[in-house]
Amino acid sequence: MDSTWLSNGGRWESYVFLGALFCFALLETFRPLRAPQLSTTRRWLNHGVLLAISAVLNIVVFRGGAVLFAILITAKGYGLLNKFALNYPLRFAAGFLAADLMHYVSHRIYHRIPFLWRIHRVHHTDPDFDVTTSFRFHPFESLLTQAANFAVIALFGPPVMAVLAAEIVTLFQDIFEHANIEVPPALDRILQVFLISPSMHRIHHSTLITDQNRNFGTIVPWWDRLFGTFAPSATTEFETGLQGYPKEHSASLVHTLKMPFNKVE
Repeated sequence: MDSTWLSNGGRWESYVFLGALFCFALLETFRPLRAPQLSTTRRWLNHGVLLAISAVLNIVVFRGGAVLFAILITAKGYGLLNKFALNYPLRFAAGFLAADLMHYVSHRIYHRIPFLWRIHRVHHTDPDFDVTTSFRFHPFESLLTQAANFAVIALFGPPVMAVLAAEIVTLFQDIFEHANIEVPPALDRILQVFLISPSMHRIHHSTLITDQNRNFGTIVPWWDRLFGTFAPSATTEFETGLQGYPKEHSASLVHTLKMPFNKVE
């Protein structure tokens, strides 16, 4: 089963990414929660180029994705989950949650260490908040995130299917939680039990620093609840982006790529 999914893993990830992007972009177009502040065309082009650069760099540096790396680790019997007589469902769940916990921990570290914040603030300088914000990351951050992902796989040795599932769900969640849409309040309350919803993650993109230090999670909200960084959905309007950063620069590829080398505001 692992080998079958491995051979089609990249295809499934592409299907999920493109499908989620299309569906939520369509909803944003006809039922947006907020009107955009900047040109949608400029922003989408800028974010698309960032995504392309990141994808190429990851291929050059890592040669293969997380699923292929998991196959190699599993074949060698490396990782904590391969050292104990655990049944497959337990190893699957542990591997999946370990991947999500890695995203939570690394996200908090990006906000705490000044140099890493210089890189991560590229994501926060978007004054708008929509599906393309999900891939508005500096290429350096994409490399660091993949390196952290590989480290977790090497440490735990999760099942290949758990790694693939985490990759696919993360792709979907990144797009969903950045979507400029309004989820009905009743449904939103249900989702917040086991998923990060757009209203939850939107708080993290507030211009207020106190809000930026809330809701770091990617898939499940349990880490935020466990470590005291959870904030419920906001019921009032607030501005998104970074205070003091010129909005016109946020859609400029040159300014975006230079941001880690500029002084931290």
